[in-house]
Amino acid sequence: MLNQYDLTVAHPEIFRMLAVKDILFVHYTCPQVDKQVNLWTHFNVITFTLNGKKTYHHGGKSWVLSDDSLLFLKRSAYTQEMDDFTGWEVLAFYFQDDYLKQVFNEYRRYLPLNDLPETQKDVFISLKANERIRASFSGMLPYFKQAGAPPEDLLEMKFRELLFNIYADPGNKGLLAYVNTLIDQYKIPLWQVMESNYMFNLTIPEYARMAQRSVSAFKREFYAHYRTTPGRWLTLRRLEHAKLLLESSRKSIGEIGYESGFENISHFSRVFKQKYGVSPMQARKTINQAAVLHPS
Repeated sequence: MLNQYDLTVAHPEIFRMLAVKDILFVHYTCPQVDKQVNLWTHFNVITFTLNGKKTYHHGGKSWVLSDDSLLFLKRSAYTQEMDDFTGWEVLAFYFQDDYLKQVFNEYRRYLPLNDLPETQKDVFISLKANERIRASFSGMLPYFKQAGAPPEDLLEMKFRELLFNIYADPGNKGLLAYVNTLIDQYKIPLWQVMESNYMFNLTIPEYARMAQRSVSAFKREFYAHYRTTPGRWLTLRRLEHAKLLLESSRKSIGEIGYESGFENISHFSRVFKQKYGVSPMQARKTINQAAVLHPS
């Protein structure tokens, strides 16, 4: 799977960037060719759609981005679907949790922190783009056209202003609620990362990077929590997910295997049979027969 942040940094001819250390502000027209592509990022991202359309999928839910759409993505994997008829021009803002917390703490007394909602489990949080927020995004566009990079302290001030404007809108309390949960955490709990992303075919080093751990620390913490290895847990969790899809959807065996994190359908069929005693195809037939005999 492609890492969106790494892909951006590696292709400045496509992704025009403004950077302060590892914080990126990017302007681009999406170069996606395939109808759907799986991506992941070890950075949080806020995207603002200038024009066009794109759809994000995760955990059985979808988020449609069109003109003026504003969306926050936690560090995660996701499926990105291209629209058949329009392109997608976007501004994307990449940063780590520490930056979210830093700006939150600095301007806490100015933020609408009363009656915050429960924290969403979804990796995407839809945001409201008011006039001031839209102006903050639009005001960054001239910096991509000027000769030479703007001073870093100026960019950092612009970045902070943008994030503050997003925080300050009462319509974005969902994001405030999420950031508020991060304040007393050194790192996001490992189980949150794994339960949200087990169905994506990432390597152990990639999961570790998303969780902001070294591979050795990731494996130690993983075993302490799950009492098994990451590889064994991922296989079992993906098989459980595949079984649920077989029972609750009409998707093909190939689609179910792929959406459960198995890139190789032969491998999927083999480990499924080892676990449940029948192949995915045989399981599907049994389910269909039961539906005929006992219709709801």
